[in-house]
Amino acid sequence: MMGFVFLLLAVLAILYFQTTSAEKIIYEGNFEDDCNLEGDFLRCKGNELYLDTQNSSLTGSGVWNKEVSLSPGKISWNWEGEDLDNFSLWLKVTFSNHKSIYYVAAGSKNPQSEGDYYKDRESRRRFSPSVVIAGIPRSSVERDLVEDYTRYCGSAENIKVVSVSAELGDNSTRHRNILKISDLKIYGQS
Repeated sequence: MMGFVFLLLAVLAILYFQTTSAEKIIYEGNFEDDCNLEGDFLRCKGNELYLDTQNSSLTGSGVWNKEVSLSPGKISWNWEGEDLDNFSLWLKVTFSNHKSIYYVAAGSKNPQSEGDYYKDRESRRRFSPSVVIAGIPRSSVERDLVEDYTRYCGSAENIKVVSVSAELGDNSTRHRNILKISDLKIYGQS
């Protein structure tokens, strides 16, 4: 009987620690409410950001941007496209120390930006190069921001996510290029 009680207590302790250290959603992109857009063909509907250039003779792109202040954790989203040719589809995460990581969909053109200029504490102009992670499949994606930051930028200590951006672009006059990003979520420890 005593062994059963210890086993039950061990199971309850494991369940308790799993639920208390579980990740929770700290940001969820409801694009309709958070719709800060640049571009003629970019639209928001519920939790979906999409670009539809209407017909193949039209081209265009758009950028969505959301300023946040979050501790980095995991990030997930879903992206897809139809009739793809000469398109841009990427998600950018910018951190409090001016570093940024671009997640670029497979087949997409890379972003035009090679980094950002900023002024340091002494008002000197500095350049922070961007990291580009290309070839990410167009489907559901989950990335660990801390792991990616550590691998490409250095120690992730004392950093925050300060903005999340997305570009959807159609540069083809032969294809319609319908692009979508949905279910954007950033997770953190509870």
